[in-house]
Amino acid sequence: MIVNNEINDNHSNQSVSLWERFSKCLKLAPFPIFSLVVYMSLRSTQIFPDEGAIFINKLWHEAFLGWYDLLLIFSIGICFLSGLILIDKQDFLFILTLTFIISLSFFDALELGDRYIIDTLVYLFRFILVFYLAKGLVYRLGAQTSESVLIVLFIILVLSSIFVAQQQLGELNRIYAAGMTVASSSQVASIVCLIALMRKYKLIIVISIIYLFLTFSRTSVLVSLILFLIYSRKLSLAKKIKYYTIIAILTSIFVVILLNYGGDLYTSLIANRTNIDEISTLNSREFIWDNALKLLQSERIPILGIGFNATPSLIKSANIVFVDSYGQLQSPEHFHNIFIEYGFGLGIFSLFIFYYMFKRVWQTFKNNCYPAFFIFASFLICQSADFTFYQPKQVIIWSLMLGLAEGQWRVEHE
Repeated sequence: MIVNNEINDNHSNQSVSLWERFSKCLKLAPFPIFSLVVYMSLRSTQIFPDEGAIFINKLWHEAFLGWYDLLLIFSIGICFLSGLILIDKQDFLFILTLTFIISLSFFDALELGDRYIIDTLVYLFRFILVFYLAKGLVYRLGAQTSESVLIVLFIILVLSSIFVAQQQLGELNRIYAAGMTVASSSQVASIVCLIALMRKYKLIIVISIIYLFLTFSRTSVLVSLILFLIYSRKLSLAKKIKYYTIIAILTSIFVVILLNYGGDLYTSLIANRTNIDEISTLNSREFIWDNALKLLQSERIPILGIGFNATPSLIKSANIVFVDSYGQLQSPEHFHNIFIEYGFGLGIFSLFIFYYMFKRVWQTFKNNCYPAFFIFASFLICQSADFTFYQPKQVIIWSLMLGLAEGQWRVEHE
């Protein structure tokens, strides 16, 4: 177990700036943090060689292995060698169990070929390396200081979204970061917004709320409000009024500006996002989930799963298509639900992962362990409706957030 040099910095001097906290992280682990900054700065075309055909006729969620992964592996490897990251008995058992479960799913996925196996291992390494890097930072510097890395990476994603928006304006007016989806971008904004509210980072509060609204993600906005209501139950009446007023004012300003100055672009977008038919079918998710239930009832899912990240092969073989909001036939990239994705992919052993997720949500909630609860709960809820835990940047950023949450929980309560 790594000795925590600052057992818990939640009660540390609030005058310490966000940049000073980030500088501490940078000083402790310069190479890994630099590699994460590079990773989040990548353009979509640097990750996806043929962005227009990413999901056409794919049989699994591809890893898109690149030089950026080699940089990440090398830099985090230095942390292992230097002792920044240490794996204790509990960590080793978790990694071993996770690897064993994924390996078992290969039995019915070997026909996909060697490239599928390599992509799956890349996915696993991305998660493990970044997860334990974040956990190591929390052990050494405390939760609040370590969170500064996430916030800086979020700012980088925000800046990349500006360039994406310039290219997409008129086609897709929902903002999102380069190399990520709208849903994943909104999820990161939601977590950062909740952390900023808790830590009183005023500028980050404003940026994250505006960004969250500009994604027009109903799921992430709703989850943010629910989680904040849960958190605010412990606050004094004065603080509740203060925070609710800030949120109400920012929301009102945002709506007024869009309605008066957004023009036809945002008028049509708002109409689409508030369409009763779209909401009632959860943007065709109801149809996708109904097909998933039929696949389960047809006994086409082996007990050990069809292969981790291999659900696109099932979607293709079952010829699942739906009519999108523009009246065009589309084949879904995935089942829009992590329980279906992992349940079909890993079979009965996926219960281990689900058990871990639910356990951590309950533990952090019961013990008022914030912002770890925000992260675990948001991951569980958002991924059950907007599955995003598969593309490179999305895996990296979520692994970082989950590692921060796990680190805080382990330091404070184990």
